[in-house]
Amino acid sequence: MHDKPGGCFGNMSAAGLPQFLTDAPLDAADSTGALLRQLLGLAVPILAESVLHMVVGLTDTYLANNLPGGVAPSATAAVGTIAYILWFVGLLVGTIGTGATAIIARAKGARHRSLANSVCGQSVTTALLLGVGMAVMAYLGADAVVRMTRLSGQAPQFANTYLRLLALAIPFSTVMFIANACLRGAGDALTPAIVMIVVDLVNIVCSFALTYGWWGLPTMGFAGIAWGTVIAYVSGGVIQFLVLVLGRGGIRLYLHRLRPHWLTLKRLMRIGLPAGAEGLLVWLAQFGVVIVINHIDPTNIYASAHINAVRIEAASFMAGFAVAGAAATMVGQSLGMRKPQRAVRSAYLAYALGGGMMVICGLLFIFFGHLPAQWLSPRQPQIAHLTTRILWVAGFVQAGFAAAAIFGGALRGAGDTLSVMFLNLLSIVGFRFFSVLIVALVLKLGLVAIWVVLCVELMIRGALLYGRFRHGGWREVQV
Repeated sequence: MHDKPGGCFGNMSAAGLPQFLTDAPLDAADSTGALLRQLLGLAVPILAESVLHMVVGLTDTYLANNLPGGVAPSATAAVGTIAYILWFVGLLVGTIGTGATAIIARAKGARHRSLANSVCGQSVTTALLLGVGMAVMAYLGADAVVRMTRLSGQAPQFANTYLRLLALAIPFSTVMFIANACLRGAGDALTPAIVMIVVDLVNIVCSFALTYGWWGLPTMGFAGIAWGTVIAYVSGGVIQFLVLVLGRGGIRLYLHRLRPHWLTLKRLMRIGLPAGAEGLLVWLAQFGVVIVINHIDPTNIYASAHINAVRIEAASFMAGFAVAGAAATMVGQSLGMRKPQRAVRSAYLAYALGGGMMVICGLLFIFFGHLPAQWLSPRQPQIAHLTTRILWVAGFVQAGFAAAAIFGGALRGAGDTLSVMFLNLLSIVGFRFFSVLIVALVLKLGLVAIWVVLCVELMIRGALLYGRFRHGGWREVQV
């Protein structure tokens, strides 16, 4: 990584805006309106997919919250804890996907189709091998993982069941996720969105049907939630593999491209490994927070409220991440076109759009957070009340959360993953994790105080990543 000294904006206008926003000459194709239309074209399909994915999370949480026999808090804690295992799978695949998106985006901008196809093939091979390895470890190591989570009551049994079933679908999910990354790098956000919408609908329908025994299917209770996820991910992996083989978005998976090509793999890893190392350490810190929450309250009330709030807050941050994905593609393509000013303008438009949506969601959390909290836990008023309180706290920091997501996405799209890794580790590991340990284990202040720490950290992270973007060294990163 090579940085130029100084900022990326040059002189500032009298209004305090970067000079390029006020009087920089632009081609018609690079105007604000044209870029906004392209941004929406990329973000809206991802957003539609994200909304439905949020509904899947809410569905699983609702089903767990409403299981009979007094097991709801334990079932909800198990579902939420295993969701972090799914996140871990996504992070490892993201090691490959970040590199694939950045290189394919630049190759598409430079009209280098053979390079894009080569990266697609190498990415699929690596993702498949990674998925098989993780599946074996998840199945054989389920007991050890569940013990590590410090779940109490019946929650460990539920979590063990979920994790062993989930192992069946991990290789399919890794192929699905990497196909999405390749297609989005090529500028095709619609195909991944359509496939993921189908996957999520299958997940919702199968989870309800198998949990409650609809249409003559067996009544499986908690296991039905897990089987819905397995069926959906297997379907998605098969569909996306076929999509790549047939070709979409200007890229295509040729079977001979599946053979290892070490130069291409090296390029993928040069970009992806910093993101992967960052993701792993960030995940450890975030998972550590969940373990702390599980540990300080053996009744699983804290864990249930925490998971409920995360599921509800997803209405906000999934919108931000959808726009961040679009920003990553546009920044990468702009640099491939050798137009860094276009990249900068795209990122600012992305923040205006995504940040605006997240701030609106934050206001809804502040004033109306009790409504979704009561819907998720109608039989557990204590959990609903606690969920409402922490949503109120989260509502005030959505602008900072948006900056972390969107400017972080823009930097990754530029291939500047090393800087993102360093800043995220500084904020999440250096501040979030250790502050939660102090608040929860030393001061013993409870879940609301833990969420105050989490929200303060989001503001810090957003400021750090925006500062890096403003610095401008990402324009010189070689991929």
